[in-house]
Amino acid sequence: MILTTSRKPSRKTRSFAKALSRFMNWSYVQRGKMSFKQFEREELWLISELKGNPAFLSFYKNGRKLVELSISVSNIKKAKLGRGEVVYFGEKYNFFGALPAELLEKFDMKPYFPKKIVENENELCFCLGNELIFKVRILGIRRFDQNQQSLQEAPQVQLRRELLDPHKSDRGF
Repeated sequence: MILTTSRKPSRKTRSFAKALSRFMNWSYVQRGKMSFKQFEREELWLISELKGNPAFLSFYKNGRKLVELSISVSNIKKAKLGRGEVVYFGEKYNFFGALPAELLEKFDMKPYFPKKIVENENELCFCLGNELIFKVRILGIRRFDQNQQSLQEAPQVQLRRELLDPHKSDRGF
């Protein structure tokens, strides 16, 4: 998985991108003047910003945007993170490919995973052991269909197509 930012990210956005990529064991690519088309065949998370702060986290697969999270980030701490697996404790927001905590209950001897994402209402706390590394507040979620339109816009498009369908029209093309 690759994580990158907009072309000229602020210091806070860069530090968040580095912290998230290290935590999730992803590759962080400094985009600079690279074209977005270079990432078309990859699974990619893109961090966009508003007024110098990370504000949107978008997931792309094969060049198509599938999910966009509106976020607010706080408490970014520097910590030495290993390459271990990440475990997710929660129900709603496991977008990052972490192991669900329910999966660990199936083991007789539970392995210890120091990296944890803990869901607390609309916040995700990224922890190493018992230490909070950073917090991401989810302000909104937009999911996209295969035609690059948000799900809220898709029914309107389908309705227009139904009106243009010659079999359902009175005019008989």
